Amino acid sequence: MFESAQPSIQCWVEHLACGTRLARFSGEQWEEILLIQGDLDCHQRVYRDIYLCLPPEQAAPSFCTGNAGAVLLRLFFGSGSGNHRGLGTVAHGKPPVELVDLGLLSWNEIPARRANDPGARIAELSTNISRTRITSLMDCRPGWILDDHDHPSDVLTFCVRGGGILGIEEETTPYEAGDLVTIPAGMRHRFETGSKGALLAVFVFESFLLTTTLTKVVASGKI
Repeated sequence: MFESAQPSIQCWVEHLACGTRLARFSGEQWEEILLIQGDLDCHQRVYRDIYLCLPPEQAAPSFCTGNAGAVLLRLFFGSGSGNHRGLGTVAHGKPPVELVDLGLLSWNEIPARRANDPGARIAELSTNISRTRITSLMDCRPGWILDDHDHPSDVLTFCVRGGGILGIEEETTPYEAGDLVTIPAGMRHRFETGSKGALLAVFVFESFLLTTTLTKVVASGKI
């Protein structure tokens, strides 16, 4: 689990047993939920690979886990009062998204940067008006190389499937399914996928990380 107090942000992987009803973790904060394994049932319809973005005080859809249970990536932040550094509903909350089917996303190709570049593509799941909070998926093909670069914002990135080698400043580390990495604004980093490619969930925030070194969190109950 990743947790930050400035502002209040928590991100973790949750394993749900068969027959568990989906519930809000906090009705007073924004909550994002990405179904990364298993399935959720609603009114006799089965859903796999979906994303939800729920504002404060909105109830979760009436989903229940199927026979295989479910694994969720959950993140919540801010408050409904709008008084926590302007991150609440009024100033910086995202529009509510009750259901995004990841199989129906519109993907944008990331431009090739070298000869025979296998490439990668990205799809935006949600953003606020000022674009200081963006949630995206990156689908990186096997052997793709992301050159050394940095961002003006802080980034949390979670490896859903596949993996590769992640470098941040002078450090390198294996990066595989179930790993969550925090990258502070302005920190140089790079990434090369392995033979299976990688599917990444990427959360971009206005700067809030206090650390200036690589933080890698291996999610508990690693998938």
